[in-house]
Amino acid sequence: MSTSSMTPGTVLGGRYRLDDLLTEHDGARFWRATDTVLARSVGIHAVASDDPRADPILDAARLSARVTDPHFLRVLDCADSDGLTWVVNEWGTGTSLDLMVQREPLPAERAAWITRHVAEAIAAAHAAGICHGRLNPENVMVTEAGAVKVIGFAVYAVFAGPRRIDPATYGTLTDREADVIDLAGILYTALTGRWPGVSPSAVPRAPREGGRATGRHLRPRQVRAGVPRTLDAICDRVLNKEAGQHVLPIETAHEIAAVLSDYVGDPAMAPLDVTATSEQPVPADDPEPTVVVGPEVSPVLPPVPPPVPPPVPPPVPPLEPPPSRHPDPAVDPDATMAAPPPLDDTAAHALAGLRVGDLVEPEEWEPREAPAPPPPFEQPPDRPLFADTERRVPASPPPVAASTDSFWPFDGQPAAEHEPAQGGSWGRPLLLGLAVVALLVAMYVAFDLGRGNDDEPAAKPTTGATSGTPLPTGTPLKVFKATDFDPEGDPPSENPEQAKLAVDGDPATGWRTLTYKDDPQLGGLKSGVGLVLDLGSEQAVGSVQLALAGQPTSLEILATPPGVDDAPADLADARRLTGLVANGTTAVARFDQTRTRYLVVWLTKLPPADGGFRGEIDEVTVRP
Repeated sequence: MSTSSMTPGTVLGGRYRLDDLLTEHDGARFWRATDTVLARSVGIHAVASDDPRADPILDAARLSARVTDPHFLRVLDCADSDGLTWVVNEWGTGTSLDLMVQREPLPAERAAWITRHVAEAIAAAHAAGICHGRLNPENVMVTEAGAVKVIGFAVYAVFAGPRRIDPATYGTLTDREADVIDLAGILYTALTGRWPGVSPSAVPRAPREGGRATGRHLRPRQVRAGVPRTLDAICDRVLNKEAGQHVLPIETAHEIAAVLSDYVGDPAMAPLDVTATSEQPVPADDPEPTVVVGPEVSPVLPPVPPPVPPPVPPPVPPLEPPPSRHPDPAVDPDATMAAPPPLDDTAAHALAGLRVGDLVEPEEWEPREAPAPPPPFEQPPDRPLFADTERRVPASPPPVAASTDSFWPFDGQPAAEHEPAQGGSWGRPLLLGLAVVALLVAMYVAFDLGRGNDDEPAAKPTTGATSGTPLPTGTPLKVFKATDFDPEGDPPSENPEQAKLAVDGDPATGWRTLTYKDDPQLGGLKSGVGLVLDLGSEQAVGSVQLALAGQPTSLEILATPPGVDDAPADLADARRLTGLVANGTTAVARFDQTRTRYLVVWLTKLPPADGGFRGEIDEVTVRP
């Protein structure tokens, strides 16, 4: 029998009935079939027995059986009979990553969660000495039950043929190194919708620096605003490790899995419990289960070595503390089915029929009307990835049980029994009188000092002075673009659509921060938030004038070093020029003239507004 003679209804091995031909390429055919013994769907790849790939396909199938990681769609059976070589795979129904990012990239936590599971699977395979060989967005799937599955482990690379790797772009790579680059590419694709990996994919290619084919890949933050610094650093350290920017590049799948596990946090916070679904048998009367993970079929295979347990690798230090966590929902189970496209270098679905679903975003956070004071931090809060020192957060003393008789406001101190003041009933009125006199004297002194002496010269304002300082008169520099800057936020953006209003020449419009509760220092959640000003090219800058709303506002001015053409991704990318406290609606920050392209206006303490604290920059003027 040849592959061309295979038709719907043909039964292979007396067990597998062919149902639908899904793809055909270069003599290889991929069928959706039914296991008539267990009444479940399976996927079957088949080539002619005289095809040069026939023996390598059987070898790859046997090899893949050594790795029992549940993230892989398993090889259930394989055989060479009746002129055909065929491999039977577990069938999965869900959405592949290339389809997930067609409309827009994924939220950062979902991208990290998916990639973490893929990294764990690839790390287990590498520990057993086996590589995937063709890891791309089409071969990563989230099932309807929310489990992450890796398609085509070891086998698909043989069906699709050897990878074409450009030595000028990637150099000489081992299969393991190519897997690690593709693994970082999975995270990059989930974050940006672009593919930077080695294996071919139908997803648009990731941009490179200067548009050159051999240039370094742009970091995810340069492609899509708001990518968390931890995830940006993972991609950059893997994809651009030859650029000389990192002393310690990430070189293994285990390292990627470890950093992402730290970022995502407790597995209990994951969107769905994958392990719970992966162990449940599928009833025999369900011909098309959502995820086929039923009892194992005894494969018709020669004896193989027992599964190799992966060694325990050394721990990998985290890049930064994980952000706040929100569980991601599962794929929409009511979506419609999509058949895989052709099996070639741009194949979208090699080993599974896919079901396309829209991913539901987490609900928007809404502040409480009457928030309670925040509890003390058990651990230090998140800080910038490359910060030199930790920011201390004041912690509240441990609560003390309240007295049953009366309220005692001084926590931690015992309340002494009240003793009447000696000297009779006149003691309390005397003390009150002295307090009133002292208050009146203090008010008089303050009033007199406030009037000042007209004959005395005014105090000379310091660098970064606000009201009372003569406004600069030089010709303003053009600000080509303003963007919000929130590297410590989750998500890392704050009213980005308003940023342009701070440089539109109209002081009646501006950019606002969110309204923070309980603490003017951004609710104690982060060290600051602000705007990045792009001057278009490197310019000599000596002052920044700000039109603000509300008072007081504490802020800093930062700048990228001379010769840097990339916008700052975090605080470590810019240096501090000056800081000030604005007690009015106009602030002028003066500093030693410096050359830079990007300025950062960084708000660190916000004025009161609407029952909380909110900063507002209505206009920014930059002068030499």
